[in-house]
Amino acid sequence: MTLRIMALLALPLAASACSPDAPVKRQPGSWSQKIEIVKFEGKGATPETKTQMQKMFDAMSTMSVCLTPGAAAKEDMGKAMEQMSARGQNCTFAKKDVTGASIAIDATCKQPNGGTVKMTMTGTNSATAQDMTMKTQGFAANGTQEGTMEMHVKSTRNGECKPTDVTPPEPPATGPAPVAPAKP
Repeated sequence: MTLRIMALLALPLAASACSPDAPVKRQPGSWSQKIEIVKFEGKGATPETKTQMQKMFDAMSTMSVCLTPGAAAKEDMGKAMEQMSARGQNCTFAKKDVTGASIAIDATCKQPNGGTVKMTMTGTNSATAQDMTMKTQGFAANGTQEGTMEMHVKSTRNGECKPTDVTPPEPPATGPAPVAPAKP
């Protein structure tokens, strides 16, 4: 399990936050994000690789993203976590506390190669800011730890959308995955 894959598994969880009981939705508008690699250890974790990844995250932080009202309405972290297994990530959650102002997640995802990735996320959440620490640890099929990556992610709403903001395509509504019709 490479550290880059571990990072890619963790980042989608930081995109939004809410819970079925007390949803906290991000306000539509211009959002920026700063990602700092706090810890980067293990197989393939050279100082050069860490520097390259940090430069990539730094470059991303120079962009602002326009969160449209439609996209904000569809964000639902609780459902996104439930659907991780449906997307083949085979994750179980020891903790899923996304109750508004605080976030605490503890998940273990089984990998096709027999290894696992353990992910934890803690932090705060509001309609205009998120501040989270995410940690991913990769383990080989025999249980040997292969690597650790810890990141600090701060997202901030910076007012209304600007013409220079990146506007991603509208995400699909969260819900059950479509089922293909049976062939006659």
